[in-house]
Amino acid sequence: MAERPRIRIRPAARTSPTLWAQMRLCTLRAAMSTAKEAEGWVLHSPRVWLGTAFHLLMAARPPDAGEAERVWDSAIAGLLTVSSGHRLDRRFASPERWPGYYMVRQRAIASAIQSGFRPVSARLPAAGPRPLGGAELLLTARDGLLSGRPDQFDRQSVTEFKSSLPDPAWPEAASLVEGYWRQLRLYAVLVGETAGWPAVARIVAASGQVLTRNVDRRECEAEADAAVAGLRSMNEGLGHGWGSAQLATPGEIECGQCQYQAICPAFWSWCETMSWPQLRQPAARGILQAIDPGFDGDLYAITLRLDGRHGEGGLLPLALRRSVHGDLTGCRLGAQIRIVHAQMRQDGRLRADISTCVFPEDELPDLEFWSSA
Repeated sequence: MAERPRIRIRPAARTSPTLWAQMRLCTLRAAMSTAKEAEGWVLHSPRVWLGTAFHLLMAARPPDAGEAERVWDSAIAGLLTVSSGHRLDRRFASPERWPGYYMVRQRAIASAIQSGFRPVSARLPAAGPRPLGGAELLLTARDGLLSGRPDQFDRQSVTEFKSSLPDPAWPEAASLVEGYWRQLRLYAVLVGETAGWPAVARIVAASGQVLTRNVDRRECEAEADAAVAGLRSMNEGLGHGWGSAQLATPGEIECGQCQYQAICPAFWSWCETMSWPQLRQPAARGILQAIDPGFDGDLYAITLRLDGRHGEGGLLPLALRRSVHGDLTGCRLGAQIRIVHAQMRQDGRLRADISTCVFPEDELPDLEFWSSA
């Protein structure tokens, strides 16, 4: 049997708005997000890619619709090139099938043409006066322990671009938007220590929606202090030999949307003790009982005997596609299989969709934790 791959978890040199968002949910999740090896086991979201394309479009500030379309299409092509080399992300090879693709594209192009944002320098000067503004510039603060790239900033404001804003009627909308403001509080500190404190923070969506808040320096400073304290706490834990059990804080909210479910030992231990909790996208473990290789070269089926309450309905036949879920037809019968980000059918049984990931357990990586001891 081939040696299992390893993901090495080490202390982080600095924190960022993204890392702090992860850390607030689960320190183990944050620690895994700093390991480059973990990225190969994460299914990324096309919604995030749409946001990236929107960022690039707003930074370019094209003069007309034709140039805006060229910038957008070039950004999407670059994202597809990167995703095509990723074992999980390559399933999203057709952007036309991404949720809301055409609507976001149309709105983003219109916003880029109509916006009043000025084109800015793409890099910080090596020497001389502090920059008066910038886009996607790497800024640092708190003696280098906090870093980030604000989407756009100038002497008056700091701006975060989003491909869309959640429907206010959605139960989690307020929490999601507050996460955006938390991110902007850290960006305000980064801008404040680099170019002077902005007065206003803005969230700008591709739809043209703009949310605005005055920058409260005291709140921003407190957010930065908490983020740096979280970084130090994580690094100290790793230095004392903490592993997944000590770093993790599993729960339905913390684990529900976690991209590291498949490789997280604390998550699977928690699921077993909770008799498999009710997650929006269920996860399950099972033993491979049968394989139907299919006839069209893509669609095939496996049959699993699942653990816990997901197995109450008896054996589960699961339809999969090689182009989406990989090829499990060479697995040995009796192999342990992990399913993450599944969907629930009306009869209470699991099914796989384009976001579902299925892995033989003996091919998943081990986590290796750094320790100074």
